[in-house]
Amino acid sequence: MKEYLYNHLKKPIKIVGISSSKRRDNECAREDPISTELLKLCLNEAKKQGAKIEIIELSDLKIGACKECYSTCPAQCRFSETNYTCDCFTRTSDVLFNKKGEDFTIEKAYDVMTKKEFFDAYNSKWDFSPRDDMRIVYKKLLEADGIIFATYSSFYSRPALLQNMLSRLCALDGGVEELWGDGKNLQASYNYTKEKGVYKQRLYGKHFGIINVSKEGDSVSPNLLKACTMMGMKNVPLGIGYGLSWYDDETHKTDKNKILTSQYTLRLTKDLGKNIVKEIKTSSRKYGKEVDLV
Repeated sequence: MKEYLYNHLKKPIKIVGISSSKRRDNECAREDPISTELLKLCLNEAKKQGAKIEIIELSDLKIGACKECYSTCPAQCRFSETNYTCDCFTRTSDVLFNKKGEDFTIEKAYDVMTKKEFFDAYNSKWDFSPRDDMRIVYKKLLEADGIIFATYSSFYSRPALLQNMLSRLCALDGGVEELWGDGKNLQASYNYTKEKGVYKQRLYGKHFGIINVSKEGDSVSPNLLKACTMMGMKNVPLGIGYGLSWYDDETHKTDKNKILTSQYTLRLTKDLGKNIVKEIKTSSRKYGKEVDLV
């Protein structure tokens, strides 16, 4: 059994921020998310400490919902560390199938199919296979030393985009590579689990923090803490930054200014950026763990 899967000691420290809001100033909301503004402040402090920084905007990505293979058998979830995909979602572009079963990119299908064939396929559950961008997230999280989740409470729960992405992290936390490409052979999964049962917690040892903006109290961070620690990740000291407003302005017009000028919120946010780099610098920077379930 390997003690660690990845060694980042000779690499620059990298902090990845994940923005989970759909709001945009050029779309319906007419305003960028407050949580993303705080995330940028946090990452800027991490940059001052010498870290490389990057933001993943989940709203810019097309990420399919987890198909929950793991619940049938743990080894039924497979992950390729070569192309950063789980084998439920392997398309890097939208694909249409014609009646002969031939597949074409959407651009090519438009040229070779009749109008009726094209739209019949596009509107079919079986003949349209959408691209999936989770490979982008997988790659960046594996390269990262630290992860900052920028969230908000949505009807007393976590944001839909964040939940969708988190459910797909199952492939990093246990996805089997040895069975990749066997067409989801269930018997092979049963045999692997019974006879070998070695799974990789690929995010094990990485540091994380949370920024949460809310009017409803923080109903996101507790469960997010559970999910991340279950995968072996470490929450840094003072690892949660809060931006809190209240329903005293029914138009919400002053929310952003109140939060972004709150000295308490700004201090928590900036300290999170500093602390995550400090913790990483004093760690082994070795990540990932093999777990023997047999």
